[in-house]
Amino acid sequence: LAALEQRVLAALAAFHARAPDEAGPELWRLKRIVDAEMEDALWSHVIEGLLAQGAVQARGASLHLPTHSVELTPQEQAAAAPMLAALEQGRFDPPWTRDLARDFGLAEDEARRLLRKLAKAGQISQVVHDLFYHPSALAELAQLVRTLAEKAERDEGLPPGSGAVGAAAFRDASGLGRKRAIQVLEFFDRVGYTRRVGNGHLLRPQALWSYTTALPNS
Repeated sequence: LAALEQRVLAALAAFHARAPDEAGPELWRLKRIVDAEMEDALWSHVIEGLLAQGAVQARGASLHLPTHSVELTPQEQAAAAPMLAALEQGRFDPPWTRDLARDFGLAEDEARRLLRKLAKAGQISQVVHDLFYHPSALAELAQLVRTLAEKAERDEGLPPGSGAVGAAAFRDASGLGRKRAIQVLEFFDRVGYTRRVGNGHLLRPQALWSYTTALPNS
């Protein structure tokens, strides 16, 4: 276990050296860097231990060493604050980058730059190009995916961990359009909360939302 922990710490140090302007890799992206073949349960146990020790910290979707951070300048933070509030208020259907730029008197390129920096700092998540979600909304949607997966298991008499969430069920439960529902589910696949199996999305074994995407003040 100690050897595995050292491999994780070394991988994070190398990642920070290569990409100093990024907060850090997501949980399952880091797993692919360290050992793609490691059992998910063991990987989760290693990360849980490092987080408990404080040797690794989580900020939004990213894991990082305690010595690493990506910070906005006070001017950037002031410009970004109303956009963050608008994203939070938008909940499951947040405004696009162009709308935020228009509403807050920014050039679209400047709004896009600020939003991407916020995403790199772990304060928001980019679901598709020019569409960013506040962590509180993603936390709600992630819980909805888990609820739907558990319902599928009960309804179909399936063993734990085998209930797939389809786009139609997620669309109906969230109130999103089909295209947006698919985009959100694909985002969950990308960050490692779920994985695509056929036409459905399965929760990864041992995957906890707090380790895979943004949570307030994480």
